[in-house]
Amino acid sequence: MRIPRPTIHFKPTRLLFIFGALGLWAGCAPAIAQAPFPARPDTVMPGDLLGAFDGQVVDAQSGKPIAGAIVQASWAFETGRGLVAPAGGSVTTVATDNDGRYVIDRLSDLPSARARVAAVTVVVYERGYVAYRSDRVFDNAVGGARARTDFSQHQNKVKLDRWSGTYSHVKHVRFVGGSGPLKRALGSEVVEASLELAAGPKKPSAATAEPERPSAPPLDAGVLLSVDELRAVTGYSGELAVEKLADLPTTSSYDSRHFKAVGKPETYDAAVRAWKLAPDAADARFAKLLTEVPHAERRDEMGSGSLRGFDGRIVAVAALDHARGVVIEFTCGLDQCRDADQAAAILKRMLARAERLGQPAPPPSVEEEKPTETPTPEPAKTEPTPEPPKSEEPFDDNQFKLKPPELKR
Repeated sequence: MRIPRPTIHFKPTRLLFIFGALGLWAGCAPAIAQAPFPARPDTVMPGDLLGAFDGQVVDAQSGKPIAGAIVQASWAFETGRGLVAPAGGSVTTVATDNDGRYVIDRLSDLPSARARVAAVTVVVYERGYVAYRSDRVFDNAVGGARARTDFSQHQNKVKLDRWSGTYSHVKHVRFVGGSGPLKRALGSEVVEASLELAAGPKKPSAATAEPERPSAPPLDAGVLLSVDELRAVTGYSGELAVEKLADLPTTSSYDSRHFKAVGKPETYDAAVRAWKLAPDAADARFAKLLTEVPHAERRDEMGSGSLRGFDGRIVAVAALDHARGVVIEFTCGLDQCRDADQAAAILKRMLARAERLGQPAPPPSVEEEKPTETPTPEPAKTEPTPEPPKSEEPFDDNQFKLKPPELKR
């Protein structure tokens, strides 16, 4: 006996409800473009445009990890099919750890269903280095037009090249872009870029002409503070290595000194940054420090203006000498300096020597030149050797050798 199959009848209104619900569910999820980078360096599988992202930042020359570098991911949203228009974006900023590693979480702030995730750009920036972008490579000749092909979503290796004095700050700032913490970190370069624009383009010299000489000697921040002077104030007896900071290269308008405590954490270190600029540019530099120094507070206790700030157990003080166009920043760990008052006292001493910045080294004194002009052995070379006196006794050519006591002349 055959059992008839039940017949299911759908009303038109019910069908419309089911298909409408499916369409609504599908439309809630925004569209995501395909990532132009692989998931890992060892695969050709495309990555996920939403993230997460991870990698390590190192010095390209030494291979050492760079801690505290800024890593920023920027997602761009767009809308429209034929006529595409921007529809906002999202930004996430992190810093590398002590091993130079970074992790950026997966994008959670998704756009509406009408928009789609079009692209993501990862930027790595640290002062004193050429910035890194996931989509382009900085080229000083053209300002960063070469496409990057070695970026990956996971296990990404970022090798930062050190900044060269021949590069353009204007092109570099345009290349980096960014917002929030990245924009604040670019503050010192913005000042350099403004000075570069004010100076105008360099005139190319003829092929037969001699190379142009610098208009001013390189700045020497060593005239402001020595190791012995730092020890005399702070009382520190450990070993201090003196080197330059890696933030910016030495120029005729900037120099630095890093008093690094050997075998100790950075709370035992001290550092000096000095600028020699035009008065208006020095004012702008000092105003920028007010925005860059963590927890900066204007004090005006010395010079044309001063400030104090702190970052954990490291204090920072800075002062402006408008007339001389000098800005000096001094940072000191609280295991080296007793407190901010002691750091301010050291800065006050350095500010009193502001006129030494940018001055050529004094020529050697006359007293120092005399020994080189009249060396001691020279008279012996010019005088003839006297002939031995004639005698009946045989002449002994070595008058200082020991003779037996029984031999007499």
